[in-house]
Amino acid sequence: MRTTTRRHALLAAAAAPVALASGPALAKKKELMLDLANPRDAMFAYVKLRASTQTQDVYYWFTGILDIAVPGQPIKPIIQTETLILRRTQKLEDYKFHVTDWEATFYRELDTGKIVEGEIDNPVTGRKVRPLHYREGPVTFLFTENEPRLVGIRDVLPKEGKPFNYPWKRAGDDFWFTKDSYISSPHWLKKDEFPLETSGDKLTVQTSSTLKAKWADVVNPEVAAAPSDFSYAATSDWLPWMLMGQTPGYVLWHSSGKKLLDLKDAPGDVVETVRRIHPIWFTRPDPWPQFTNMYFQYKEQRWPAPKT
Repeated sequence: MRTTTRRHALLAAAAAPVALASGPALAKKKELMLDLANPRDAMFAYVKLRASTQTQDVYYWFTGILDIAVPGQPIKPIIQTETLILRRTQKLEDYKFHVTDWEATFYRELDTGKIVEGEIDNPVTGRKVRPLHYREGPVTFLFTENEPRLVGIRDVLPKEGKPFNYPWKRAGDDFWFTKDSYISSPHWLKKDEFPLETSGDKLTVQTSSTLKAKWADVVNPEVAAAPSDFSYAATSDWLPWMLMGQTPGYVLWHSSGKKLLDLKDAPGDVVETVRRIHPIWFTRPDPWPQFTNMYFQYKEQRWPAPKT
């Protein structure tokens, strides 16, 4: 009798941890109740993918190719491009954020992947051109339940006063947002001063970007910065260093990459290349205070190219 009682006691003791483990410790985590038809909730989810819903720095790395498209001619690739972005969220209040980017971009040769150090051939004109590694930012967006606005610089976005409404899709645990922009604004360079570097008085750009994450991360209240993959495509007027002048046509951009929570996760020699070409990008707390872009830097660093 004592043996049977002892056996029962041992079995009960062995089963106890299993019973405990199947209780509250393994209960399903509480999820955020997000209604993506609500502009406020949709914006909150987007900021989770794009940056963070808490005051925090994250990074983006992406790489791709630029093509030159001239009507009536084959589309031709001209160069590889690679970018690191410092993206900083400042939480102003619940459901109100500033998200600021400082971008550092450099170029690689198409065939070798080597960092461009001098001239390359423009495959359309046959002319030797010298690409300009460039920086852009700071660019700050204000995110609320209304459409995002640029803060502190020339706001080139259409002012339609709409609620936040970026398209989203979900398939199982995969979740993504797309963002399209159509911009036509005064060119940063004057055509009469830089005739080969500008295509006209207006600068025209169309962009389409996609952020993809796991729905489980989006609704997890413990995750402020959801890990996300990024893809980008754009059509723009000629870049100044291409020296295309008023030749009809466009630059086609296509890149992909991901959000990084730590720079050590950047691939290959990217960080050291940026450190060599754009050392100011590593300055903290702010890499640089005043807005700049490739057009400003071209004007600061280059003379207008001769026409012949």
